[in-house]
Amino acid sequence: MLLFAALLTACSTPDTWELVSENQNIRFVLENKGEAVKNLSYSVYYKGAVAIETSLLGLVMDNCEYGKDAQFISASAVKEINDAYQLKSGKKLNTADECREQTFTFRTKEGASFDLIVRAYSDGVAFRYALPGEDEQTHVIQAEHTEFAVPANGKAWIHPYDWNNRRKPSYEQYCESEIEIRSECEHGRGWAFPMLFNTSDVWMMITEAHLDGSYPATHIDNAGTNKAYKIRFPEIDEPIIPDAVEPEWSLPWLTPWRAIIVGDDLNAIFQTQMVTHLNPASVVEDETWIKAGRASWSWWSEGSTSRDYKAQLTYTDLSAEMGWEYMLIDAGWQRMGNGGTMEDVVRYAQQKGVGVWLWYHSGAGRDKGSDASYNLMSDPELRRAEMKRISEIGVKGIKVDFFDTDKQRIIQLYPALLKDAADNHLLVDLHGATLPRGFERTYPNLLTTEAIRGAETLGNQERCDLAAVHNATVPFTRNVVGSMDYTPVTFSNKVRQGIPAIRKTTMGHQLALAVVFESGFQCLADKAESYLSLPEQPKQFLKEVPAAWDESRLLAGYPADYAVVARRVGDVWYIGGISGKEEEREIEFTLPAECLDKSFTMITDGKDKDSFGYMPVEKTDGAVKVKVLPNGGFAGIIR
Repeated sequence: MLLFAALLTACSTPDTWELVSENQNIRFVLENKGEAVKNLSYSVYYKGAVAIETSLLGLVMDNCEYGKDAQFISASAVKEINDAYQLKSGKKLNTADECREQTFTFRTKEGASFDLIVRAYSDGVAFRYALPGEDEQTHVIQAEHTEFAVPANGKAWIHPYDWNNRRKPSYEQYCESEIEIRSECEHGRGWAFPMLFNTSDVWMMITEAHLDGSYPATHIDNAGTNKAYKIRFPEIDEPIIPDAVEPEWSLPWLTPWRAIIVGDDLNAIFQTQMVTHLNPASVVEDETWIKAGRASWSWWSEGSTSRDYKAQLTYTDLSAEMGWEYMLIDAGWQRMGNGGTMEDVVRYAQQKGVGVWLWYHSGAGRDKGSDASYNLMSDPELRRAEMKRISEIGVKGIKVDFFDTDKQRIIQLYPALLKDAADNHLLVDLHGATLPRGFERTYPNLLTTEAIRGAETLGNQERCDLAAVHNATVPFTRNVVGSMDYTPVTFSNKVRQGIPAIRKTTMGHQLALAVVFESGFQCLADKAESYLSLPEQPKQFLKEVPAAWDESRLLAGYPADYAVVARRVGDVWYIGGISGKEEEREIEFTLPAECLDKSFTMITDGKDKDSFGYMPVEKTDGAVKVKVLPNGGFAGIIR
């Protein structure tokens, strides 16, 4: 009898599995349990504490359940991944994908097999579904059951899914700060990635990675168990295209990664590179032509000047004077007049050592009968011909705008566009686009993406009033997951229809954004005279501050309150700090250890918001205190 019991135990199927990170901090627990019906679920532990409570897994494909009443088949051996690679832009160029990966195979009650692929990192976990097979039949995923049961004892910082009267999501909503975890979004369309939490004494971020065109971009609602966060497909009434929102693809099929980043403090969230780790390696063999850089741009201050040849020469001269690598000509350049054409600007810029970028419409939502220039990026043949043409005359990059939906057909346009651009040695800025999911690893010619309420919107006084708190939030949310085309460092008041909106942030705050905001294509948006008339030290700062980094650290901060950021290139450190509060205050932080015993001058707020001050910092033990005005800031270089 005892021998029979021992044999029965040895042959029984397990219902719980664990994958633990190399540093032992992260534990992913997978379960297949249930009283009447088994349900596939998971939980996540950080240093022994619950980071994600038991949460459902699974999906519905072709009206069959994958995850409910599933039978366990096998678990692979744990695979150790250590893949060093180099990015061309971002918070840290030399990095490595280091994790443990394990694949768990199950069978549905109808007999179809499927996998759950899990990775355990030192700073979190990621998982995705794999649907094996080989056929050309189109399959449909009607629902994804994935939940994120974040413990409710804490606070959340989440941007609502971008839903306004245009119904065209471009990820331009303000963040809801310190809200109750699992609270619902008022407009009923759910929340956008990334989601930031402080719960159970840890900081945590949840987001999505790797969109290859086989899935739409997704967002989140509260339809999970006990209002847990749950994957939600795009909204059916996103008007750019009439398509359904359910994913359609053939087998084999890999879904996007679901990523959960966990750490003791906000710096762990700030520094994570998990999103790029979860994307395929670069497909661009020769990357020597890909260079991050800064650009001048006339659109923010003088929109119509994109059609003015002489005005564009002024901005070319500005970039040459400031040592900026690029200048951007925005919408309307096809009808350029006043003495020359776009081609003439390119030739002039080449003589000045400045690369020219051009604006294009994505073509999303435009029919063939519209302005022909709107279809140049959406039609594969027209796109390749146009890219070849502008590359041959010396254009360096393109800003492609107005994608305006997360539906699958438009998501497929991103990798197609990036590949064709790479084939023609063109850099890319995705504007009016979905949130970054890591394209820049596979296509390193992608230097930045908008997906942010940036400086373009500051022609509205209410938005000027909210700018400081917004700026002090996004380093902890949106900018964590990828380069951000905010178009910052605007010292002027933006004028729209003859009415100026008064800037509420200080000159020091605006200068600091060149460091606080990370973008591989840092488009500095103010008018030429604003930069050329700066005092010598702020002007020199903007001449030197780069657009790609060897290292980035959060020195101090709290979402919507303040942020102090240090970024390094070689052995030179750049410091930027901003306040999101309408009050005078003293900001205290500790410099990186590498900066100790070095003297430098901090550029600070002056006597009022429209002036600068200067604070010598003598050889120090690392502790620095800086006084700032309401909505103030500061910046400095440490050599």
